Amino acid sequence: MWNSEQKNIWQEVKKTWNEQPQSEKINIQVSKLINEFKSKVSQFEKDSMNSDIAALRLNWAKTKRNNISQFEKDSIKKDINLITKFIRKVINRFKR
Repeated sequence: MWNSEQKNIWQEVKKTWNEQPQSEKINIQVSKLINEFKSKVSQFEKDSMNSDIAALRLNWAKTKRNNISQFEKDSIKKDINLITKFIRKVINRFKR
């Protein structure tokens, strides 16, 4: 669903994020929070989440092939284009 323009925009977002003075501090804090979360999750919960994710992926693959109308596809494409335009505006503000 992603075209090359959207991939390029996300690469630009990552680059802009990484160039910000606070990005390293924020990345470290987020990493600490993720590690803390992982340490508090039991193996049962991890296995359960992995099972749920696998089931969702399987069902999504089945439904997206058969049940998405052209209207839904067009709507999703329109939404992605809107998000892309917004991201461009945000990137341009960071570059100032």
